[in-house]
Amino acid sequence: MLRKLMIRSAFLGAVVLSAVSCFSGLDGQSKYDGYLKLAFEPENNYQWESFVNEFFNGGKDTVSFFPYFSTGAVSVCGKLDADENFLGGFALCRGIDTLATPDRKPSRFAVFDEGGHEKSHAYAVFHDTTSTLMPEHGVLAPVANDESSNAATVVFVQNVQAVVQAARYGTGLADGPFVSGDHLTLTVSGIKNGTKTGEKSVKLVSGTEALEEWTEVDLSGLGSVDALDFHLTSSRPDLPLYCCVDNLVIHMIQIY
Repeated sequence: MLRKLMIRSAFLGAVVLSAVSCFSGLDGQSKYDGYLKLAFEPENNYQWESFVNEFFNGGKDTVSFFPYFSTGAVSVCGKLDADENFLGGFALCRGIDTLATPDRKPSRFAVFDEGGHEKSHAYAVFHDTTSTLMPEHGVLAPVANDESSNAATVVFVQNVQAVVQAARYGTGLADGPFVSGDHLTLTVSGIKNGTKTGEKSVKLVSGTEALEEWTEVDLSGLGSVDALDFHLTSSRPDLPLYCCVDNLVIHMIQIY
């Protein structure tokens, strides 16, 4: 059973971020050069693992909704209404569920796999809806000065079970299962100073074929960014617009 948890930005802290970095002097300045990875759970860190288990109250099928959470370097954003109901953007999920079959209704927050990327327990789910119900940006990176940069490197994506169920079996779709030409497409756009730097698209569902495993998306062509926008589009207007995201890596160079 999915449990709804409301959290604020300071609560997760460094749980969702790992960094490999170096610091050096540069004419009296300090330089940070490292790769920031949003993995949504700790890696080989038993102290943080205990914290995450407590955060999820020991549950393995749990969804957490929030306006945003921040590591101090990177923020991931969601959108809630006045009653704190989830409207769009990102949610944090921890769950391993069974695969979609014609006779069951899977959750829109259950990944179509055995957990997160590389079989981790936690991942994020992105939900797209009308622009007025979405956060301004999905991911916020530190604003870079003239000598600094944030270069999005890679992200791993996967379908949620409800999308695969709908595409394969027509669950909830007025016109039945997907046919040739139907699609669900994720587009990630880089933003810097309010201007789009580029975009990268990947088809999560193409015709009758859907991604069934975590898939790497190269974001290096987006260049230096201070935000990333995620957008889902489909040829089927009644398809639920959800997908899973894990292990987003940003190469951050900051001059202080």
